[in-house]
Amino acid sequence: MFECNFLNSNKMVLNKLVTDFSGFSKLGDLSKYSCDELMDLIQDMDVKISHEDVYKYVTWKNNHLAITVCFNSSDEFMHIEREVWKDLDVDIFYAAED
Repeated sequence: MFECNFLNSNKMVLNKLVTDFSGFSKLGDLSKYSCDELMDLIQDMDVKISHEDVYKYVTWKNNHLAITVCFNSSDEFMHIEREVWKDLDVDIFYAAED
């Protein structure tokens, strides 16, 4: 299960506050979604797409959150690369699990 981990680990954050950060908080397990599905679901954030070898890295960001997700060449979810919670000064970088 691949969810925004800071949301899962910090139970003190109220649901109302969390939903103000981004639409990701409503999605649950991100591994259920392809890149195109996430692009359709998360439209209220700026998007940057980069490619490295056969992987696509998509970064969604707004004033509160930046999240980078890695997808394979078939646009299938691979892993969350990074989460940055700007208001909370939290920057989490994940090493890929092979």
